[in-house]
Formats: sequence, C-alpha cells, structure tokens
Amino acid sequence: MDEHRILEILRDYYEESIFITDDKGIVVFANKVAARRINSAIPDMVGKNVRELVRNRVYEYSTTEEAIRTGRTAVGRIDDNVFSNSVPVFDGERKLEYVVTNNMNLKHNQEWANIIESNKAENSRLRRELDYMRLKDQRVVIANSPIMKNVLKMVEAVAPTDSSVVILGQSGTGKDVISQLIHEKSHRSNKSYLSVNCAAMPEALLESELFGYESGAFTGAKSGGKIGLFEATDGGTIFLDEIGEMSLPLQAKLLRVLESHDIRRIGGIENIHVDVRVICATNRDLEKMVAEGTFREDLYYRLSVFTIQLPPLAERKEDILPIAQMFLDQLNHKYGTDKVLADVTKDTMLNYYWPGNIRELRNVVERIYVISQDNKLFFTPVPTAEYGEKPTDRPADRAEEHEPEREFGSLKEYVDFAERQYIDRIMADCGGSVGKTAERLGIHRSVLYRKLHKK
Repeated sequence: MDEHRILEILRDYYEESIFITDDKGIVVFANKVAARRINSAIPDMVGKNVRELVRNRVYEYSTTEEAIRTGRTAVGRIDDNVFSNSVPVFDGERKLEYVVTNNMNLKHNQEWANIIESNKAENSRLRRELDYMRLKDQRVVIANSPIMKNVLKMVEAVAPTDSSVVILGQSGTGKDVISQLIHEKSHRSNKSYLSVNCAAMPEALLESELFGYESGAFTGAKSGGKIGLFEATDGGTIFLDEIGEMSLPLQAKLLRVLESHDIRRIGGIENIHVDVRVICATNRDLEKMVAEGTFREDLYYRLSVFTIQLPPLAERKEDILPIAQMFLDQLNHKYGTDKVLADVTKDTMLNYYWPGNIRELRNVVERIYVISQDNKLFFTPVPTAEYGEKPTDRPADRAEEHEPEREFGSLKEYVDFAERQYIDRIMADCGGSVGKTAERLGIHRSVLYRKLHKK
C-alpha cells in the first residue's frame, strides 16, 4: 500500500474539507478544500491551532476542540450549511494522539444531515481499526511451552489460506490474540480486521450490526440506512467471538455468507457481494450443541475447516512467568518504575491453577503492582469463592484426586515451605509492605528480608 499516494489523493481530490490536528489542536494535515475554506494555502494552515480559527471567527464552533476536551466523537453544525464531525484517535496507552475532522457542506444535499447520524457507527469502527493497527506491532505471543509452539505452527499453516477457522478454548486463553495473529500473517493483513462479541448484543442488534439495514427497515432505523460489518470488512477478516451464543436464525444467515459470499441488508432486496474471511471462537462444546439442536450442523462443518484448540494457562507452565514478566514490563515502562516479581511470587504463580487464564494473570500482575509499597511484588491467590466456584470444582482439587501429595525430604523442608506460604499470605494482607509484614510477624525487617530471599 502506497500510503504517501493515498494522502496525496485525500489532499488533492477529496471534495469535502478534512484536516487532522494533534492532541493540542495544532493542524498537522489539511486538504485543499479545508485550506480554501479559510482562504489559505495548505502550508499556511498546517501549524495553526484550531483555536485561532475560532478566535478569528472562521468557525463559530469547533468540534475539534470538543473532541480534544471530551475524548469522544463530536458532531455539530458550524454554520448554516456545514456539519462538522471530529473523531479522536488514541495511541496504544489510550492517550489522545490526533483528531480527524471532516466538514461536510449540506447546501446542495440536505440528506447529509441524516446520513451523519449513521456515520457515527462507521467512526466507531474506524477508531477500533486504528487502535488495532497501532497495537498490532506491540502484540507478542509467548510460546515457550511445546503445546503453544504447536499452536503457532498451526497458525503459520492456516494463515496464508482463506479457510474459515474455529478457535476453541476457555475464557481468557487469548483466542482474540490468535485470531489477530492469523490475520496479520495472511494476505489480508493490509485490510480491515474487526472483532464482534456475539454474546454482548441482543439478536436484533447483532443482526443489524453484521448485515446493516436499509432506510426505514424498522422503527428507529436511521434515514440513509447503515452498512453492516461484513460490508465494512470487505477484503479483510471478521472475528466472531462467542459464536456458540448466536441464534439459529442468525446462524442460517451466516451460513449463506460463507457459502455464497453474499449478504443482504435488513429490509433490502439486493444481494451485496463481500470477500471476508471468517474466524470464530467459543468456549462451548459445538459438537454437543449440534447434537442438542442448538447449533446448525451444516454451519459447524462449514466453519470448522480448521480448528485450533488453545490450552488453559495451567497447562503452559513454561509460559506463565514470561507472560507475567511481559505484563510487568509494560507497567514499569508506563509508570517509569523498576518493580520485580519476588521469588515466592514466581513459585506461587507456577503452582496456581489460573481459572481465569491469561486474563486473570494480567489482572493479578496489575493488582499486585498497584498495591505494592516496595519494589518487590507479592501474590497470594484470591479465595476461590470470589471466582464463583465451589472448592470441589477447582482444577487443582480435581488434580489432587489423581496426583500424590507433595512430599518433603525432611521436616525442615516442610517447615520452610509452610513458613514461606504463611509469610506470603500475611504480606498480601499488608499490601506488599515489608515493614507492616515484619510487624505483624513480630520479627525485624532484616530477618524478613533474609527469609524472602531464601531459595
């Protein structure tokens, strides 16, 4: 993709005013129409602050300033004939980076006033896509464990094809990350990638999001209609998370897309051809759902051309500490600190069963980072009840039915192990403070430090 050429086209041929500012409101890009509107040349407009334009009465109202102030898309009429639409763009740390402003002349076509409402959904899609493009270079898949190395081999094999993929795995195992990785390694990598959670929307809303609708298709439908995500992702990849939650009628429509590559908007009569790769994910047993009649058998076979099973984190022992360290490195970089995981924390993490998988590990690292008062981070697992599980349902308890209890070579080994577990629990209760922990234990700080550093 020739990005420089695309910018030239946008600058010289786009028939509406468009300009981009930084987070302070300084114009960093403008096309000819935008410059002409303020009776200026492009070089003279770039470098100006939008506040000058308002102060000089070029604009009565600035949606750019509102977007900078609120961090949200701002839409408004800046004079009798012009609507303005400003979209904030954020960097990988969710800090405001740019604002893209498009001014549309309504003089010759009043329907733009209605169409702009439907454009809000498109703006949201563009923001998600920009965030995705910015973050994809930062995405890291850690695979030191043999089981994850095999997963990456499967990704390498299927990525260059257009085959549908089903990613199976428990919640929090990184199904969305693997989906994005497949897209990045495919020939569609320079096209759109969109993710949709099928469990997060009612059936009617999910249908309109995926397939779009024509003007007047239903009560409340916006004038001008709206394109669906299949159309918006033409040429790219769409990720349908929680596919097992999709209703049977919607499953039938999805099957048609996979077989004919055609979609029809709600209320529409024409088929629209789309070229979209579909990747799905679920933590449910689709074969069982097929047997129960809650998932279409033909759709199941059409989707599962290639299946990738992601292991729970507890089965990736070699990856636990590197993943935890990656999350900690991100926090240290963000806040300018140099915190480390205590040795006892590493032991606890390796022996914990991680019911929430990678998502839980990320949350744990962030939590112990925030509550720690010293440079070392300490972790005591949260009581099982907080996960809404019965103790007898825990993977660790089920494993104990088949695995022998830990054996100790001597009484001293057992005492050291029990002491370390007790210190770990008290330190977590004290928010990671060595001083408070030593006081609770009735020992000097230096004694506690020695015990913490014992192998």
